[in-house]
Amino acid sequence: MNDKKSDAHSGIQPLAEKLETNLFSTPDSSYKFENGKPSLCLGTLVNVAGGYQVEDKSKALYHGFAGLDLRLNNVKHWSLNVGYAISGGSPPQYLSNMGDREQVWAGNGFAIRDQKDLYHAHYTYGHVSYSNGKHFHFEVGKNKHFWGDGYRSLIVSDNANTFPYARITTKVWKLKYTNLWMQLRDLSYTNQLKKARIKYAAMHALSFNAGKRFNLSLYELVVWQDRDTMSRRSLDINYLNPIIFYRPVEYSVGSPDNVILALSMKYRPTPRLQIYGQFLLDEFNLAQLKTRKKWWANKYGGQLGFKTFDLMTPGFSWQSEANITRPFTYTHGSPIQSWTHLNQAMAHPLGCNFIEWVNLFRYDIKDWVITEEFIWAAYGRDRDIDGDGIPDNLGGNILRSYRNPYEQYGHEMLQGLKSTFYFQSLSISKKLGESKAFELFFNHTYRMEKNEFAISTDHFFQLGIRTSGLLQPVQDY
Repeated sequence: MNDKKSDAHSGIQPLAEKLETNLFSTPDSSYKFENGKPSLCLGTLVNVAGGYQVEDKSKALYHGFAGLDLRLNNVKHWSLNVGYAISGGSPPQYLSNMGDREQVWAGNGFAIRDQKDLYHAHYTYGHVSYSNGKHFHFEVGKNKHFWGDGYRSLIVSDNANTFPYARITTKVWKLKYTNLWMQLRDLSYTNQLKKARIKYAAMHALSFNAGKRFNLSLYELVVWQDRDTMSRRSLDINYLNPIIFYRPVEYSVGSPDNVILALSMKYRPTPRLQIYGQFLLDEFNLAQLKTRKKWWANKYGGQLGFKTFDLMTPGFSWQSEANITRPFTYTHGSPIQSWTHLNQAMAHPLGCNFIEWVNLFRYDIKDWVITEEFIWAAYGRDRDIDGDGIPDNLGGNILRSYRNPYEQYGHEMLQGLKSTFYFQSLSISKKLGESKAFELFFNHTYRMEKNEFAISTDHFFQLGIRTSGLLQPVQDY
């Protein structure tokens, strides 16, 4: 098992600029107040940009992200990090549509739209951790997490907003065992943040390093709501045991919780090449699979990709991966128990019923970074087949209950209203000054989405300045 935070701390910088689970990787723009060995670092969080959309040059695009990051360094066994930022602005049209439809400022949190059609969101994060020697690490806080080696993750990713969590990491020999408990919120039955329903998730991962080149990890995840028709469950004590299997517990308590299984692998045939993949199993019936009738509840997904480093010339890297999930994956009979948080998927941003191909090129030369991103995807969404004016349940909406699917059999990939999607983004950044605390950046993005009824495009340019190392929100979908 690998997460971006582990990569960042070990000095391995992933090809995509997802440096770690924290919003802020290294507070270069910090002010240190040193008193002996411990030190407080106060860092600035800044990301300000302006531009225009080619389709509508009269509409200015701009966004601002500003806040502070405080962390305690050089304290034996302990670490502390807290931060707050407010973001807002006038986004490209596709992000505005998402804000209106899902009340989400993509990657930043719950969207608030004012009378001037500007969007705002509050971003908070932090953690307190304690390490007991080489074997145990304990952490509580509010943040994002990313488990996997790819640009996307089918298990848990940094797509959704931050959330409260507790984590225990145990390392023994070539084994790494991680427990993660989360408190999430659901907006299925309300459009008000203060009335959002609480749900919980518990997951654990066992990772094995077979030598220096191969890693295999196994995962188990369960999601449950804070109350059901029978009782108020809150943080279910049955799932607090760090060394149990969730599926037997779910059966023993007679609970219809959402349990997901997964595995991942990583192989380095050479120092400059890494091959990785994931396989996720939400629900599966071998007897139904053998009938080849395409039962709706055979829900699974997969990922396969590679990274190459110093390709042809030092500093040039290429990452390519494919992702796929079947209809209804991550959904549940109770929409509250879907694998989501505040109307965003906790794994892949496209949710379910999709095929995606991602290509990322990056060139680092001195203080310059040039990245080129190409994404192609196709996905199916629910549509009205019966002609009654209500979209039939075809497994294309991760926020919808899987009860009453449109027929029991005959479910194909990309079924429903099929859309194709193309995303291209060129970004050029330059670190400024001797401290390199900030970087100037330019971005050109072209996004196209089409189906049998319409074609929509977003073509825009942006120029701005941001704190070096600032993790960017997931908005490339």
